[in-house]
Amino acid sequence: MTGKTEIIKRLGEAAVLLPSLIGEALAANDRVKERFSRLQAAKAGADRTGAASGGVRAVSATHLALPGARAEIEGIAADLDAMLAPLAAAGAAEAARLAGRVRTARAGLPAADDDQIGRTEIDAICAAGPDDADSVHRLVMDLHRAINRLATDIAIETIDGASVHGLTEPDAGLVRAFMRGLHRTAPLAFGHPGLGTTAVRAGRRLTIQNDIGATDAHVLVVNIEGDAATLTYTDIHRQRSQFFADQFRAQNVTWNRLDERASAGMEKEQFYLLTGRRDCADAADLARFLEFLASRIVFLIDWNKARKALQPFVSRAAAVGLLRWAADNDLGHRAFVELGGQHLVFDAINRAAASRMPYGTRLDEALGEAACAEFLRGVLRVSSEGLRAGRSTRLIRDQIQTDLARLFETAESGVLAVLVRHLGLTRTLAGAIADLLAVWGGATREAAASLAARAKRIEGKADVLTVAAREAAARLREGAALRTAIDEVETTTDVLEDCAFMLSLVPRDAAGPLPAETLGRLAQIVTDGAGHLVRAVECVSRLPGGERADAADALEAIEAVMIAEHDADAAERDTLAALMAAPAADARLLALPLEIARALEEATDHLSHAALSLRQRVLAELAA
Repeated sequence: MTGKTEIIKRLGEAAVLLPSLIGEALAANDRVKERFSRLQAAKAGADRTGAASGGVRAVSATHLALPGARAEIEGIAADLDAMLAPLAAAGAAEAARLAGRVRTARAGLPAADDDQIGRTEIDAICAAGPDDADSVHRLVMDLHRAINRLATDIAIETIDGASVHGLTEPDAGLVRAFMRGLHRTAPLAFGHPGLGTTAVRAGRRLTIQNDIGATDAHVLVVNIEGDAATLTYTDIHRQRSQFFADQFRAQNVTWNRLDERASAGMEKEQFYLLTGRRDCADAADLARFLEFLASRIVFLIDWNKARKALQPFVSRAAAVGLLRWAADNDLGHRAFVELGGQHLVFDAINRAAASRMPYGTRLDEALGEAACAEFLRGVLRVSSEGLRAGRSTRLIRDQIQTDLARLFETAESGVLAVLVRHLGLTRTLAGAIADLLAVWGGATREAAASLAARAKRIEGKADVLTVAAREAAARLREGAALRTAIDEVETTTDVLEDCAFMLSLVPRDAAGPLPAETLGRLAQIVTDGAGHLVRAVECVSRLPGGERADAADALEAIEAVMIAEHDADAAERDTLAALMAAPAADARLLALPLEIARALEEATDHLSHAALSLRQRVLAELAA
């Protein structure tokens, strides 16, 4: 305690100094944490490189030569005194005990002669440790808590819920702006403790502090001088500090990371310090920035818990992206955590999608990354809006389950939609073959060659659709029947492309006519069969709607495909009979038509196999 402070206290006017002492104590808290960061960073750099790093060098196995080490140690001692001063001036109940700890801590600080300091001495200063293991860092946290309690206890007034000391009228306007932003989003904490705000005027600087949550190291301090705001943010989670800074990506804040390294020991002794500065255009611009800044604080509460709750379903980067989206849209993640976090999603999967997801498949693999992100954004929105509106937990869970079931239905419908497009290409190709055979007598060699080239292009487009459909079907637990249909339709297209190619090889000047009429009838059967299968697939896509008529229509269309396959058998025999009845001097006019007939009949076989696989899907839906 300084002499001036002691004199004023004895005169009974200690309260006169308390606002400035509290402001100075909060500033000392910022400074001492920066000193911890610099000491830790220096030691970590030397330990990592094993050589001189940034002017730091090892002078022995235990000690480092660290430029400015003595000044840092002396600064730590001075900062401890500054943090104790308001407690002593106010006669706080814990002042005597904390004063004893400060004396002990100061006496235990290393001398740092010649700017040399031991590795273990740095660890002893910076380690937070458990409550029963005192350290300088632990003392700083306890002093900080005591200062916050004092600031609340002796508040000469409150402004919109903030405890304030010695503010000017312009200061009050800035605090109101800050609290306006805080109150706008504070309900999104859904009862979680934290968000206590203190504001103090100390000399030329207004200091606004928010305690965020219940964690010792999780504090935001805003120092305002003129139209410039300097932010000091401490956190035990590196990713959350990055998330905090990212919220200001459109605010022209200049950030400076002082430390991102862990102290010795366990993770709970780790903390990160982040500072940023924004130079505002005028007082109105500063007020707008403070309002925005305060509105972002609630999105830091339970942030890491929410990130971990999302990661069973998406990648870490995607989880952070979801939390950023929730903050940007003023929804937050606390409602999601409050309702059970990952258990909320797992419950929806078990109730709405367990039979549709392959076992052990992550949700983003089952739905696809885009659809999964869409669903989880919906979970965050429904949770937040539902709790704020007072909806029951059961209703919120039911809505989430419904949304997930709809997505899986959409995923299956997507596969079927691709299959319809593929069948459209197949039907087009079969129809083109039938059209050529219908005018075979007057068709030119160029017409047959053109069909073969067109068939090749159609097959290429169909292959692209096949890949897309297979990938989508692989995400569905009940995708086996669909996968069979996809494969059979692909083979149908391949066979028809072979057929078009063989037609281009038929000699146009050889004796003996091609049985174009019977082959044309066979090609038309394939065309009709593909059309029936299109109708069946469209009916199957409507089955989740629960209409029994769609199931009946699907079975009727499937039966039509089966009938077409039987008709194709008969047409193939008619083609064989026509070939045997007609004389042919050129053996090619016998071999090629036989292969063409076989290919067309085979196409109907594959269509019928696809239809039978869809029949299994229809019967399963009817049995559900």
